[in-house]
Amino acid sequence: MKRFPRIVAAAGAALSVLLLLRAGPSAGGPDGKKLFTDKTCVVCHSIGGPSIGPGPELTQVTLHRDPAWLRAWLTDPQKIRKGTIMPKPAWKSPEEMEAVIQYLESVKRPVPAADSANGERLFADFNCGACHAIHGKGGKPQFPDLVNESKLHSPEFLDHWLADPSAVRPGTFMAKFPLTPTQRRALVTYIVSLAKK
Repeated sequence: MKRFPRIVAAAGAALSVLLLLRAGPSAGGPDGKKLFTDKTCVVCHSIGGPSIGPGPELTQVTLHRDPAWLRAWLTDPQKIRKGTIMPKPAWKSPEEMEAVIQYLESVKRPVPAADSANGERLFADFNCGACHAIHGKGGKPQFPDLVNESKLHSPEFLDHWLADPSAVRPGTFMAKFPLTPTQRRALVTYIVSLAKK
């Protein structure tokens, strides 16, 4: 029984460390949010609202891309997408890059399970409008308008595309989203409906 208070104290200390790590940068460590501004990411990208630059809004980027992909992209964008206008960031240390990735992870919003059968809500939840326009509104010009895609492709093609874009078109820049079959069907139904609007 004497060990019980020590176990509780140790668990409390571990929880405190975890909360400090989640709260922000450690003392003396890089601040990802500040670096996002200092490295001029904000010239092209934004968090929490439409970007005025050529890059997409990044609130939900860590739903689309895993840390390994983000590290590769932030190390040398040209290796992933030849001809991209994204410059190679000038990191002073690997910790700076990790801090920015952690910041991007921290701003991500969860996708409500209740939205799983509503394609229009899922479009907003996954922030598809960061890249894709609808009737010329939103998105970025380097990515296709989904109204055009709804007219060009069958529901079956769109379903296969959303399931695994790289399997349909090797080398595509389109990310593989963590969609359930229900969510995928809902998004396909929504995209197909755009052709009639």
